Amino acid sequence: MSERDKERLSLIPVLAESHPSHHIGRTALMKYMYFLQTLRGVQLGYNFSMYSYGPFDADVLSDLSTAEAMNIVCSTQVSFAGGYGYRIQQAAGAPRIKQDANGFLSQHKAEFNDLQVHSEPALLVGVVNEIKPRFSRECVETSFNSLFEKGLLVSV
Repeated sequence: MSERDKERLSLIPVLAESHPSHHIGRTALMKYMYFLQTLRGVQLGYNFSMYSYGPFDADVLSDLSTAEAMNIVCSTQVSFAGGYGYRIQQAAGAPRIKQDANGFLSQHKAEFNDLQVHSEPALLVGVVNEIKPRFSRECVETSFNSLFEKGLLVSV
């Protein structure tokens, strides 16, 4: 396994653990990886394109499958009123991969900690406006503020 593979795999349990609920879904995982790479400059080697639910790279899902197979995280399907989703949580192998990638995780700790929605509104609004230019900046800002006030935007 390459160093980059270890680094990318180590991020999955870190992101799940750092979320207030101690788990994340697949869509959130995809977006967090995108934000880390695009907004915070963490070199992960993903090649994102825009998809129905936002940024997408099949390699993120491949890394998730590998992390599940290595017992780094476990993923369970959960039902919602409108369908289903996934709950990704740390598993028994998480401490080992985090130890193996400790240098990378320590080097980028500030980027993980600084990736907080409430401290990056202008940057996020700009990125959303760039990705979805059909929406005016004012429309994006209004939506951002509304979601933030309702507590629907939380820090990683």
